[in-house]
Amino acid sequence: MKKNFIKKQDFLLKILSLALSIVLWAVVMDVDNPERNMRFDDVPVRIIGASQLKAATGLELIEGEDTTVTVSLRGQSKSVGEVRASQITATVDISGLIEANEYDLPVAVSVSKSGVETNYVNPGKVHVRVDRVESKDVPVEVNVTGTPDDGYRAGKPTTATKKVTVSGPATDLAQVSKAVAAVDVTGRNSSLADYECRVTLYDQDGAAFTSNYITSQTEKIKVSVPIYRVNNIPLTVTLKDGGSLTQNQVQCVIDPENVEVIASNQAVLSDIKEINLGEIDLGSVHTGTPISMSIKDKLPSGVSLVSGQPETANVTISVDGIATRKVQVSKFAWNDTAQENTPYTVNILTKSVEMELRGSESQLKKVDVNNLSIGLTYDSVSLGVGRHTVKGVATTVGLPSGVTLVEEDIEVEIEITDAHVSDETITSDKTDSTDDTDSTVAEPTVHRTRKGGGSQ
Repeated sequence: MKKNFIKKQDFLLKILSLALSIVLWAVVMDVDNPERNMRFDDVPVRIIGASQLKAATGLELIEGEDTTVTVSLRGQSKSVGEVRASQITATVDISGLIEANEYDLPVAVSVSKSGVETNYVNPGKVHVRVDRVESKDVPVEVNVTGTPDDGYRAGKPTTATKKVTVSGPATDLAQVSKAVAAVDVTGRNSSLADYECRVTLYDQDGAAFTSNYITSQTEKIKVSVPIYRVNNIPLTVTLKDGGSLTQNQVQCVIDPENVEVIASNQAVLSDIKEINLGEIDLGSVHTGTPISMSIKDKLPSGVSLVSGQPETANVTISVDGIATRKVQVSKFAWNDTAQENTPYTVNILTKSVEMELRGSESQLKKVDVNNLSIGLTYDSVSLGVGRHTVKGVATTVGLPSGVTLVEEDIEVEIEITDAHVSDETITSDKTDSTDDTDSTVAEPTVHRTRKGGGSQ
């Protein structure tokens, strides 16, 4: 019994000691109230001064909203412990900014509780961006991607939407140059009508432009893309006999041999068997030299070339066993067709003319250049004083059998002068009508013009 009594007394003493300690701690805390720190996370930052900024400069807040900071408060333990997050205000003032740019501005913190002050703010500055918000129209382009079904090609896409309006910060907006709608026609064999496509903004370098602050009033547009059946049509030419050559003597190579064409009316396309590029006179053609002929201009109405197809073809004429020889002819025969005698003097300024002969190699070797001349016919009265370009015709007299001229029409420059006109006037006329041609002509042929003809 005695032992139980002692244990009971010890337990009571322990309880009493604990109670006295608590009372003593409470008394000390109430009397001393020591200082302590308390941290608050995710305190929202409020941007102020936006209306004043816009009124003064036209600038608006672009970036910086929805920012939070960590705030540490310092003060008496009891006061700090009573602070609630709603009593803490963090602000950034942008009213004093004057130009569009990015800034790191200090965060100001206030607490609606006496005896409490800010210990620190993290981060101490908030990144903001201000700019003018503007709008502009940009052109719309439609890009066709992919490959239709075999034997089909996509035509030119169309859309009723020619431009879209985009808005955002002026700095970002200046980089936007166009809006592009991409249409995929992979595997298609029928046309697309009013197909809805999303538009993508592109910058001036042709790269897709992305910005969190640029918006478009139009996100999708309707596009139509015709899909045509393709026909492969051969190219042809018409050969005209001439210059001792006939169609049976020459080989004609056309590059390309065929072109791919499309038409909105398939019935029209089905009727086209060939595309004739035109006529070639064998008498004037330079064998072995390609002749460029238009394909596009020879297409029937309603028919067009497939994108990427050449618009011209090269036609080359060659002849087996036939060679060519180029010679310089410096002899001229003239004939003035004026109806009256004139005092004019004619100077032939062209020193020589290159002529091309065609025939067998053995016959070409027999050609005597001295037997070749160029006939000139002109009306001196009609032409008058000055420099003129007149047509000359090469003579074939004296050419060996089987040798022909490739081109008989030749241009020759002459000068007509009048003895009654002063040298000063003539010099002036020369200066006005030509450049330094005289310096390249050694002692030009000179003859007095008269009715009839003659030779030099």
